Amino acid sequence: MDILDYYNEKKWCEKCGAYVRFLMSVDQSWCVECGSPVRLFSKSDLQAFQAGLQAEKENGKNKRRPKAS
Repeated sequence: MDILDYYNEKKWCEKCGAYVRFLMSVDQSWCVECGSPVRLFSKSDLQAFQAGLQAEKENGKNKRRPKAS
């Protein structure tokens, strides 16, 4: 497992096309390399993340807790 901390955290910069370090404000985060707004995931990583959430949701639908007697 990766150990994440504030100084090593990265977000996706569309302009740079990579995960980069960033400056954070209340409303937006900005790339330290080019100054563009950044977001948490790239488009492909976001799709994979959402697909994983959907799969977990589908797997959870068939599982029920045992009824307490």
